[in-house]
Amino acid sequence: MTDTDAELVFECTLDAPLEKVWRALTIPEYLERWLQPSADLDLTVLAAEENHSLSYRWREAGSGGTPEDSIVTFELAPDGEGRTAFRLTHTPPRLPVAANSNDPAPTMMLLAA
Repeated sequence: MTDTDAELVFECTLDAPLEKVWRALTIPEYLERWLQPSADLDLTVLAAEENHSLSYRWREAGSGGTPEDSIVTFELAPDGEGRTAFRLTHTPPRLPVAANSNDPAPTMMLLAA
């Protein structure tokens, strides 16, 4: 399985102006009402481009109480009719590839000292 195979993507059009959707994603009280997060959820903003995209590190207790991290990215665009094109991408953490693995990995160059 590749990293992109594990990625979850949800797309829809919301019947609300872009600025209203942005507020729902960025104002803590609105975000809490919208997401209804569990008590063990920790959200940390990683990147934000106002009224366009927002990425959170999503950390919650996994099996055995071990924290599990993933990245949740919201992308917004006006649809020209007062609505908002909405795309949510949930990406699991990228695990490092073992040096002796046959899985493809990014090409690296090492410089000798």
